[in-house]
Amino acid sequence: MYFAELAIILSSCFHSSTSFGLNGLSNGYRFFIKELNTSLNLFDAPDIETNWIEQPLDHFDSNESRTWKMRYFERLDLWRNKGPIYLFINGEGEASEWFLRTGIMYDLAKETKGAMFLSEHRYYGKSKPFKNINTETLAYLSSRQALADVAKLLETIKMSPEYKESKVVVVGGSYAGNLAVWMRLLYPDLVDAAISSSAPVLAKKDFYEYLENVSDDFEQQGTSGCYDKIVEVFKRYDELFKTDSGIAQLKEEEQICNNTDMSKPENKQLFFLDKASEFMYEAQYGSPESIKKLCDEIITYSKVFSAKDDETDLWSERNNCFDYDFDAMVEAMRDVDWVMSWTYQTCTEFGYFMTTASENQPFTDNIHTDLFYSLCTKTYGEKFDEKRIDEGIERSNELYGGLQPNVTNVVFVNGDLDPWHRLGVLEDVSYEAPAKIIPLSSHCRDLFSDRPRDPEELKEARKYIKYLIKKWIGAGEYKMP
Repeated sequence: MYFAELAIILSSCFHSSTSFGLNGLSNGYRFFIKELNTSLNLFDAPDIETNWIEQPLDHFDSNESRTWKMRYFERLDLWRNKGPIYLFINGEGEASEWFLRTGIMYDLAKETKGAMFLSEHRYYGKSKPFKNINTETLAYLSSRQALADVAKLLETIKMSPEYKESKVVVVGGSYAGNLAVWMRLLYPDLVDAAISSSAPVLAKKDFYEYLENVSDDFEQQGTSGCYDKIVEVFKRYDELFKTDSGIAQLKEEEQICNNTDMSKPENKQLFFLDKASEFMYEAQYGSPESIKKLCDEIITYSKVFSAKDDETDLWSERNNCFDYDFDAMVEAMRDVDWVMSWTYQTCTEFGYFMTTASENQPFTDNIHTDLFYSLCTKTYGEKFDEKRIDEGIERSNELYGGLQPNVTNVVFVNGDLDPWHRLGVLEDVSYEAPAKIIPLSSHCRDLFSDRPRDPEELKEARKYIKYLIKKWIGAGEYKMP
């Protein structure tokens, strides 16, 4: 099924084996929605409206007259006169109204009598400028265009007399956490404050630090002997790939399809990415307890089990085998719009390519940047090569400021388990742009509402975030937690 089932992140915080490795941020969004669905009272149905706003196809070209309809949601039952406006910016997935029912933004709206809105990112969900997604139509997909979409939405909302004096707070997690920061950066007259959760604001091509962090998580939080067992298992995989007989043995042991050529470098890299993805997922979304559980499994069986359920992109139901054919996967991607869109953004703006270039990780050196270069060129054309990737990354960091964005009234929040924090703001940019690192916390956990089993450090972090937002917008009672 390849990329067929890679589904919703907090705004951008689901697990799908190799697809997780190639699209780690977007799979996170689906994980968040999945967890929300199990924690909400489905019978609590407030009045949430679905609306549409007409947007320019290109905000920055006066000669381009085409438009399209962007979807957004609103919930106003908590709002009182002069209350603030809260906008949850959606990232690289379909927008879900759950963000207006629970989470830190909902808690803030309830405590400060705020109006809540949720915007859907162009090219994702139902907010599609074009029916068909391909290289030509993707030319209008960028974070800069998406930010201009959000700005127009806020301008339209603020045109209503009842919101004239309302302060505006934007909220986002993961890639959308970037967008929250950048809204405050580029549109400070529209946005008064921002919550940026687990945001990899630094665009980077070779993101080798991701697997370094995964390594640290398993070495520090795993059970005794776990790290050494991971090293042993992956070294054995590497040795088997060195001979034809070893590859034949590996294909039998790992249920790899007979017609898959595992001597092909891209297919080999895909195999290692699939196996590493099991550990990447636990580091990004798990906990010390779930890391220990995976450790127990690998110590017991001395192998890494790849998922075979409906969320897996490599398992062939028809042939009952794993198909690590890279070219076939790229072709299958063309049928999944959101995968085409998010991969395009990584190839043109951000990079975020998770490799084994560092020696400080146990997965052997078998995932290289050239795998991702091939993904870009084979999906979108030869012009989408390493040079274009480099230019896009440089442009993003120059425009947004990388790890030193020139902003105030933004709180940067990261969990130290989460490998994405290695591209985030970890030290205060200034007194009015503080950073908060939550011990033993994973991707976007601060954007949930408090739950009884949450660690005290996480609950205290949420109190701190709410204190800052209330202080910055002068809403409700606020005391330093």
